[in-house]
Amino acid sequence: MQLRLLPAIAIYIGSYLPLTFILLGQDVDLKIASNGLCSVTHLTGPTCGLPLHHAELSLIAIAICTLCLLFTLFALRLLPAQQRITVSESKHVPADLINYVIPYIVSFISLDYGDAPKLIGFVIFLSWLFWITFETGQISLNPVLSVLGWKLYEVKYSFLQSTDVLTGRILARTEIEPGNTYRHGNLQDVMIVKAETEKGINGNIE
Repeated sequence: MQLRLLPAIAIYIGSYLPLTFILLGQDVDLKIASNGLCSVTHLTGPTCGLPLHHAELSLIAIAICTLCLLFTLFALRLLPAQQRITVSESKHVPADLINYVIPYIVSFISLDYGDAPKLIGFVIFLSWLFWITFETGQISLNPVLSVLGWKLYEVKYSFLQSTDVLTGRILARTEIEPGNTYRHGNLQDVMIVKAETEKGINGNIE
């Protein structure tokens, strides 16, 4: 399935939720934080505020990335898995972290929400990385998903009632083992196998 642009953007943004927490940490106002927590009776007082230099931007960024990550999980759950393949070889491969880690490194080079020119440049940089990822069909290779139990595999497989052996990549929440048959859906160039779709399928075709 070829992703539309807006869903692809949402999946990409959701993968950078950890980055927004790093920027949140860099945005902490130590002066306000040193005053301690506000008492219940002073929550609305003029001296009570979030210990952040740019609270609105920090929290909005976290909220947007959280929603986009939830959208990613929802989209993977709803992806139809109608095709069946038999895997002959499989190899678990670590997620490609090179392009993913670069923005984290950049975030430590004096980047903050108060420096508009650097922030604009950083957004342009992320946009360029998104376009490369989108065009190469790797938008679904989200390293954050590995924390949630998803693994990437390189496999050799064949469709049922076919002798042609093909190669591809599978993103799955279960172990992909040679000799087993799986239902899958496609997200660009990656096959998505969900654990709940495999019941009654592995080893035996219903």
